[in-house]
Amino acid sequence: MIYRIKSLLPISASRFNFAKNKTGWNLLGAKHQNLLPEDYKLEDIYLVSFPKSGNTWLRFLVANAIKIKFNLERQVNFFSIHDIVPDIQLSRRIQSTGTFGRLDVPRIIKSHSVYNPYYYRVILLVRDPRDALISYYHFLKNYEKIPDEWDLSQFVRSSKFGASAWAKHTESWFFTKNSSQNIQILLYEHLIDNPYEQLRRVMDLIGLSLTDCELQEAVKLSSKENMRQSEIIHKSAYLVKTQKTAFVRQGKVTRGEALLEVDRKYIEEITRTIAGAVGYQY
Repeated sequence: MIYRIKSLLPISASRFNFAKNKTGWNLLGAKHQNLLPEDYKLEDIYLVSFPKSGNTWLRFLVANAIKIKFNLERQVNFFSIHDIVPDIQLSRRIQSTGTFGRLDVPRIIKSHSVYNPYYYRVILLVRDPRDALISYYHFLKNYEKIPDEWDLSQFVRSSKFGASAWAKHTESWFFTKNSSQNIQILLYEHLIDNPYEQLRRVMDLIGLSLTDCELQEAVKLSSKENMRQSEIIHKSAYLVKTQKTAFVRQGKVTRGEALLEVDRKYIEEITRTIAGAVGYQY
């Protein structure tokens, strides 16, 4: 199920404050501007999530759905995905036309940002924090982004990466007060259970209608097996040197099965209120 948080109201560019510098007109507010495209557009759609919540899979699903819808020849893989559905954390310089360079499809952009008042159309992908934090721990270990001596217990208690970070990220989007935004919540577990129906709803939000056969083909092309194969084939020279294990893991729904009981209870206590608000009952 996708939950509506705020209704979409008419948007006027005059609501923004602008300041002029050497490169032209820019939005005020550096902390928000740093996670906006250089040529910011009100109609952009953002796929937002806490890290390791299934956002890359969702990008593949959406990209393959659009590819199939318009019978495009370009392959969706780990080399091309950053151009098709770009990651704003990697670069603010994004092509000015829509997805696949089309004029009849909006730009779709990935972000791990906490609440940003300038993201006007948002699909917020949320994953059970117990599973998300396990995956995030292995990801950061994989890329040597956290101390090597950290175990999972230390990680989930980290204010920067752990349970409180998940709660802060999710709360920031759920309790938004900007009535002009349209924020839709998609649970990762629902996407796992029924990828066809959830992809249909996501594409409906984007403004595209797909047949059952088209949805099935998009899900097939975006399977974990195909994504793992693409990761092997299209891995960059940099990742070969720094990456220890695969980026694409199992992505299973376990409700924190690998956690020690004390760590699972800690995560549940820290996240209980917001987790319950979005649909998780401990």
